[in-house]
Amino acid sequence: MFGINDRIRKHSETYGPIRVAVIGTGAMGGALVDQLTMARGMEAEVVVDVDLHRAAEVLAAAGFMENRIARCASLEEAEAALAVGKKVIATKPEIAWGLPQIDCVVEATGNPTFFADVALATIAAKKHLVTFNVEGDVLVGNILKKKADDAGVVYTGIHDDEPGVVKALYDEADALGFEILAAGRHDYGGGDAKWNKENVGAYLKNVSAGAVQRNSALFASFVDGSKTNEECCMIANATGLEPDIRGMHGPAVTFSEVAQRVPQLLDSRQNGGILSRTGVVERIIPAEGPHVQPVWCFVVVRIRNELQRVFMNSMSGLGNLVDERSPLGSAAGAQLPPSPTGKSTVGIFYTPYHYVAIQAPISIAMAVIDRQVTIAPLTNGKRYADVMALTKKDLLEGEVIDEIGGLCVAGRVEKARIVSEGNFLPFALARGATMKRAVSKGEYLTYDDVVLDLANDRLVALRREQDVLFPPA
Repeated sequence: MFGINDRIRKHSETYGPIRVAVIGTGAMGGALVDQLTMARGMEAEVVVDVDLHRAAEVLAAAGFMENRIARCASLEEAEAALAVGKKVIATKPEIAWGLPQIDCVVEATGNPTFFADVALATIAAKKHLVTFNVEGDVLVGNILKKKADDAGVVYTGIHDDEPGVVKALYDEADALGFEILAAGRHDYGGGDAKWNKENVGAYLKNVSAGAVQRNSALFASFVDGSKTNEECCMIANATGLEPDIRGMHGPAVTFSEVAQRVPQLLDSRQNGGILSRTGVVERIIPAEGPHVQPVWCFVVVRIRNELQRVFMNSMSGLGNLVDERSPLGSAAGAQLPPSPTGKSTVGIFYTPYHYVAIQAPISIAMAVIDRQVTIAPLTNGKRYADVMALTKKDLLEGEVIDEIGGLCVAGRVEKARIVSEGNFLPFALARGATMKRAVSKGEYLTYDDVVLDLANDRLVALRREQDVLFPPA
């Protein structure tokens, strides 16, 4: 990412601005359109939404007058509008990837079924694809990454959603040669499956984020743990880390103790931590409760010498962990002496914020200019994690499963091998499925429990193709 501003400037001087089509104008897509009006060397040229009025409102909020906006029903109309400097709004997504002027398509709908259709068509049209859709990525990201690679285009998640933040921290720590013990993010809802779209209002009264989460089901998907588990799954498949246990441990830590406690906790049990093994994805719960919503994206590493220990503990910004009984040795970088407790020393790379749509244009620029992904599944032919569907209530025969954040299921991350061996139903395929038999609350659904929604046929076919080409690690 270093020097991306200079590379954007040079690209703009040589080729003109990066021309972007945004599909979906909810909280993320709408904010991205506005941010692209500020970002250097990039333009939101096409905005697609099922609600044309909402698409127009998004452009108007970004400062475009009505006479600069063209409502287009065909590629021909859209090309003509772009030629005279107008912004295009449309309900047909094919306009986004069908226009030769467009360099990059951004998918921001949150619907995994629609995401798969958009992704396949965008890649086939040889356009770069940047997506906010974590749910879709953890289901079929491996196969889409392969198809994009084969087509010579970029498929990537976004910069500064939590998975992208963690991947940047991971890459830095890995490049520096550290042994990585754990990587992950906060889970401010605590992962309690009791929350759903109908009762989450009680939770929202205690949190400031309610002001920006107009969709109760979407917000419930955060506080019932589904989003955190999906995002940690995305991190796992992009790094080769795995969950230690199903759903992860989720220890509670106060914000003021992050730099001290997270490294201590996320080490192996033999070193005084809570993990049965290292090299894992993990989540941390704010001990202060739902009224506190810090963002902790972190990577925990093994510290090898005293100099690393001094810098990574005393300069972490949240406290000093340097053991006074083990002062800095005479030789800078000297190996650590054995700890009086026998425990290894650990450190943390972390960041306390993520700005999602505000910083997402960086991923667009990296894709178009550098042909570089922000976060995407590894290309080594393996999958490391999947997300399973945990029942939130007793499900009856014939009942249709509702959306993420709804009444029926929550997502929990597990090793891909265990999901495959148990024939467990991927979380993103549960939506719209019909129960073949009754299943009690607290159980994990299998393929044998449901009839999948016919609307998901293409998504299911992609998943089956992925299962063959990308077996569990």
